[in-house]
Amino acid sequence: MMMKTIIVSIATAVLAVGCVAFPDDGSYRQGGYYGGSYGGYDHDRRYDRDNDHRYDRNNERDRWERERAYRLQQARLEQQRRQQQIDRDRQHQRDWQQRERQERADRQRREREQERLQQVQRHTWEQRQQQKPSWQNNDKKWEQPNQRRDDKKRDRRRENERD
Repeated sequence: MMMKTIIVSIATAVLAVGCVAFPDDGSYRQGGYYGGSYGGYDHDRRYDRDNDHRYDRNNERDRWERERAYRLQQARLEQQRRQQQIDRDRQHQRDWQQRERQERADRQRREREQERLQQVQRHTWEQRQQQKPSWQNNDKKWEQPNQRRDDKKRDRRRENERD
């Protein structure tokens, strides 16, 4: 008896689930139980029409989201381009300033080197002047009277020419 009860309850469960799971028989579609107002052909057409509108709205929403994503991507790319341009300009400015500083430092170094060389030359010349032998200094003393003599001779000639 127990076995009979179990088999009957399993069969009832399978039939009940089968009827609910597969309602595509004629009684639901052809206006059977509900006279076409629930689950009939008109309902399916209206359902399809609603789905078409829903599909159109979803399609428009998808299109709008794609366009929005595209605009956002373009804005992001443009922002990146601007940032890269700003970075390039800043790098160019830093390079230019670095070159200017380097040229200024090189110029100052050359000027200091030139000044140092001139000081060395002056110092060398002064040392040579101090180290000249005394006979060269004596020549200068002799030059002055000889020059005076030459000047006197020239003056006499001029006087003779006037006469």
